Amino acid sequence: MKKRFSHIICAGLAICMIFTLAAPITVRAEKNYDAYSTTEAEDAHYLYDCQVKTEDDTTYLAMKPNDTFSDYYCLDRGYKSFELTYRAKTPTSLTARIYREGGPSFMYILLEPTDGKFVTKTYEIKYPRDRYYYDLTFSCGRGNLEIDSYRFIASDEENVEENVEETEDTPVSQAVPEEKGNTIKCDVNKWSNGGSANVVITNESNNTSEGWKVKVKKGDFKIDCFWSANMVEEDDYYIFTPCDWNKSICPGDSVQFGFNISGNFGDSIDYTLE
Repeated sequence: MKKRFSHIICAGLAICMIFTLAAPITVRAEKNYDAYSTTEAEDAHYLYDCQVKTEDDTTYLAMKPNDTFSDYYCLDRGYKSFELTYRAKTPTSLTARIYREGGPSFMYILLEPTDGKFVTKTYEIKYPRDRYYYDLTFSCGRGNLEIDSYRFIASDEENVEENVEETEDTPVSQAVPEEKGNTIKCDVNKWSNGGSANVVITNESNNTSEGWKVKVKKGDFKIDCFWSANMVEEDDYYIFTPCDWNKSICPGDSVQFGFNISGNFGDSIDYTLE
């Protein structure tokens, strides 16, 4: 009986330690259903590690890399852009994902330094989705970020510039135009009567990439097995497409897939990225 009781005490202490070491979480009583009105960042429903601070009558949310906050949004009028009032000393980024950190990408914004003051900028949402109710989790990228407020701009709303009249000294800024797209690299490891290929697709643009397709030209070989992708045969090609979990590629990020080959394929294989 004493031994069993001591086991219960140890288990209880372990649970207490887990909760003690877990990231601090602040929960508001109500969720934010009105996405089109200005939302004070410190009022987000869930705050993970973020700190609420006040300076010169401005209350804001202070975020370090990987700090997150989340809320529930009703976007029944659609959405074309995102308005953000923030301050940053160095270049940083803000990522919004659906449901949780690591979930499907919703929006990615590159943020420039603001010379020590809060500025309001508007960013186009490049890939709007077909749903209107979202649990979104926002996370801070490299560098620290301080957010005063934000809101979504509806698809039917006109004259976005009028929404930032209080910061006329700060021009409305759109997301940096896309200069590049996805790039591909394929490393082949040969062995007797076959080999393996590891394919890396990197998003070198400033916007989240949604979807990709790789075509491998057939030859005197066959693909025996593959991983981290879907594959079909079409005419003279093996066609690889993403799984649900590696379909979206954030700027600067990469996804990988691979396959094993049997037969003779020389020193390389013929492939293209579409």
